[in-house]
This record gives sequence, structure tokens and C-alpha cells, in this order.
Amino acid sequence: MPDRRTASDADERLGAYLNEHLLGAEGGVRAFRAAVRTWEGTPHEAALDALADEVDRDRRDLARIIMRLGHKPAGWKRLLTGLLRTIGTAGPYNLLRQRRASTAQIELDLLTGAVRAKRLMWEALLELAEDDARHDVPLLRDLVARADHQLDELARITLATVRERFGNGDPDEAHQQTAGGRPAQHHGHAPGDDQPSPQA
Repeated sequence: MPDRRTASDADERLGAYLNEHLLGAEGGVRAFRAAVRTWEGTPHEAALDALADEVDRDRRDLARIIMRLGHKPAGWKRLLTGLLRTIGTAGPYNLLRQRRASTAQIELDLLTGAVRAKRLMWEALLELAEDDARHDVPLLRDLVARADHQLDELARITLATVRERFGNGDPDEAHQQTAGGRPAQHHGHAPGDDQPSPQA
């Protein structure tokens, strides 16, 4: 049978895809806020708080992109978003907010995977922008750069704290030695872990 898909069908699929990311972004913001609480009182608290604000800005930009393309979130997705907000506030990856537990590493890993998935979305939109003038190319490039910054910061925090969780020496001493941060590897072009929730 011939392929009867139309440009309108493709646009609807794009709208659904972006709405799924927007839905995940709601939980992602709250997951970053939960990570701030995990690292409260440490040199990493301020960095994570700044990342949470930046991720929230990304979420608002994505909502504007969706509207610019002529779409809006469906009603059931808004209800599910409310549920994700509750889950995100609880911080399900590290409920006890323990910095030296393995769950603290999982929390950082999942945040990193979510940002990678978001970066892949921005890159996909840049690819589509070559044939669709509705896309704001400068904004999309800025969003890719923001994702790169977020990945670098998460990598820096992970490397600066990993000895606290898994090292054989004194965790406090290891933290003091690495709190200043070593140069992070650039992770912007790493393969994405396309995890649906949370998406940062």
C-alpha cells in the first residue's frame, strides 16, 4: 500500500513528541530541586540551584516552541504533569537525601541522562529547521549550548564527589581535595540516554 502520511500527520507527531518532553521537563525541574536539597550546605549547592533555574528556563522555552508550532499540551497530560510534580518534589531517587549513598550517584546519573535526552531533542529540532522556517534557530543553538553547560556541571559535580561514595580513603578529605573541581570532560556530544522521565 502507498504511504498516505501527510505533512500534517508529521506535524502532529512532532507536537506529541515535544509534549512528551515538556511533560518530562516538569518532573525534571523538581528532580533538580531535590538534588539541591541533597547537596545543601556543600560547595555544590549553589551550582545545582543555578542548574535548576536554567532547566526551568529551558522548560518555559520548550513550551513557547510548542505554541509557536501551533500545538498545546493535552488535558490528560496536564493531569499527569501534576502527578510528576508531586513525585519530583519527593525526590524518588534519593529519598533520604544521603550524599554518600549509592542513590546519590543514581540521582546524578539520571539527571545527566535526562539532560542528554533534552539535548538530542534540540538537535532534532535544528535538523528540522533546515526545512521549516517556523523554528527559531538562534534559540535552538542557545538551548544546545545550555545543555552542554548543564552536562559539564553535572560531570564536574559527579567527579568531585564520587570518592565520598565509593572511595577507600577519608570521604571528608577526598571531598576537600576535589571540591574545587577538576576540568570536566565535554559531554555535549555523548550518546544520549533517552530516558522519558524526568527530562530536564
